[in-house]
Formats: sequence, C-alpha cells, structure tokens
Amino acid sequence: MPKLLPAFLAAPLLMTATPVLSQEVQTIPDIAQALLDEAYKTQSSDEILAVTKAVKAVFPDYANQIEAQSGEKVAALAPPPPPKDTKNASPKTVPARGLFAVSPWDGKIQASGLLSTGNSENAAVGIAIEAERGTKKLTHNLKGYFDLGESNGVTNQKRWGAAYQLDYNFSDRSYAFGRVSFDEDEFSGFDYRLFTGLGIGHYFAKSEAFSWKAEGGPGYRYSPIDETSEVDESFAVYASNEIEWLIREGVKFEQDVTVTWTSPTTTLQSVSSLTTQLWGDISTGLSFEYRYETDPPLGRKNTDTIAKASLIYGF
Repeated sequence: MPKLLPAFLAAPLLMTATPVLSQEVQTIPDIAQALLDEAYKTQSSDEILAVTKAVKAVFPDYANQIEAQSGEKVAALAPPPPPKDTKNASPKTVPARGLFAVSPWDGKIQASGLLSTGNSENAAVGIAIEAERGTKKLTHNLKGYFDLGESNGVTNQKRWGAAYQLDYNFSDRSYAFGRVSFDEDEFSGFDYRLFTGLGIGHYFAKSEAFSWKAEGGPGYRYSPIDETSEVDESFAVYASNEIEWLIREGVKFEQDVTVTWTSPTTTLQSVSSLTTQLWGDISTGLSFEYRYETDPPLGRKNTDTIAKASLIYGF
C-alpha cells in the first residue's frame, strides 16, 4: 500500500493537467471560427479587429489562437509601401542634394507709385522684387529695385540696386551670412555704392504670427563721389533688424532697419510697411522709407524719404 500511495496522489494532478494540454492543441471552436471567417470576408481591418475582440471575450480559453489568426489576416490586408519616385516628383518634394540643390523660390514682386522728398522731390514709379529659397542649412536671399521719376521730360529721380545674401544655418534660429549689395542713386551725390561683408544673425522670435531677427558683421564699402571724383573706400560695419507681425489673417506689418557704418559717413535706412491681402496671391501695400546720411557729399541733404503705395504679387 505505501508503494501505491504516490501514484494515487499523482492521479488527480495528471487529470487536472490533461485539459490544459489539450486546450493548447485544440482548434478554435466551430462557432467562433465561423464568426471570424465572416469578418475576414469583409477585407476590413476595423471589422476583423472588432469581431476578434468580441470572440475573444466569449472564448477566453482560445484567446491566443484567435489573436494569432486574426493578426495574420490583418497583416495580409496592409498595402505595401509605394515605390520611391524621385524622377517625376514635384520640385518641392525632391530631397536636396549638393550645395545648390534647393527648394523653389518664395517671394514677392511689387509695382509702386511713390512720392519722394530730400535730394529728389517728385512723384515716381517703381518696381521691386524679393525672393528666397533654401534648404535646412542654406538660404539664398535676393532683393532688387528700380525707381524712376520724370517731370516735363526731365528725369528727376533714378535709383536702382540689388543685394544677394547667403545664410548658413547653424540651428533653427542662428546663422552666418555673406552679403554683397550694389546701389546707384543719381541724385545722392555718390556715383554708386558697393558693399560686401560677412556676419552672424539670430532669430529672437520665429513663428507664423511674429518673427524678429537681428544680424551684423564687418565688411567693406566702395563709394565713388560724383562731383569730386574721389573714392570713399573703407572698412564698414553692417547691422540689420527685421520684424514681421501678422496682425490678423491677411494683414501684415513689417519693420526693417539697416545701418552701414564707415569712418567717413554712416547710412541709416528704415522701411515700415503694411500689407493687406486682396485675394489669392494679390495684395496691396503702403510703406514709408526713411534714409539718413551723417556726412553726405557737398551740397546734398542728409535726409531722404519715400512714401509708396504698391500692388504686390506673392509667389
């Protein structure tokens, strides 16, 4: 009898383990499988997952088998990722490659009527363009303008210029830049002015509603003087402060101030503008430009102002 006792005690344990072992190899009950099969026919991942959850709640002993089977069905319904096609992709979606492989230009063209005071006192017309394009690391900035005024067949205002700046972005807010600009104003006393320089800039605020950045650095300015034929060429320091404020949808205020210092003279330029969207890419704008020269050529005024009303096309 003592030898039979261990076997007698082990029998209930074996009987208890038998259903567990058999459940692991049992198939899903017919009624549960029938419900799942109907869900699979819909070819809908959401439908399959909903039915799977319900069947698992009714047949919890078969949850693992049900989950594995339904998972395979849902995975089979997932579409394969589309092949990459950079050959026919839009320029805006093609990834940048190389130093000058950058996204399309973004900017504006404006035609203006203007009133000037200072070295030129007259009404005139003008056209200007601003454009920008860039990658995460590089940003190209272009500006150009041309103003022309006549009275009784005599030109009494003619000024034009262009500037190019390349920014190298250290981060989302800080960058280094190289800049070159050319300005010619027949009534300023200077034949023309050429500036080139380097520097750093930083955005103190940067959002769609409000942005504020300042930049500056050393450079060189070359300025031939009309009447004396002298050349004012010297070390220069350039600084700029730019603010953009979206007052409300379609209405934007901008304030740009630039200063170029040299030992012979310092030039300050301030432009305040208010732009209102008419429809689509068309806007109207009002602006006021103030320019001050600390030591202008002999016989020239220190101050010039230009008030503009513009029609603007954004691109």
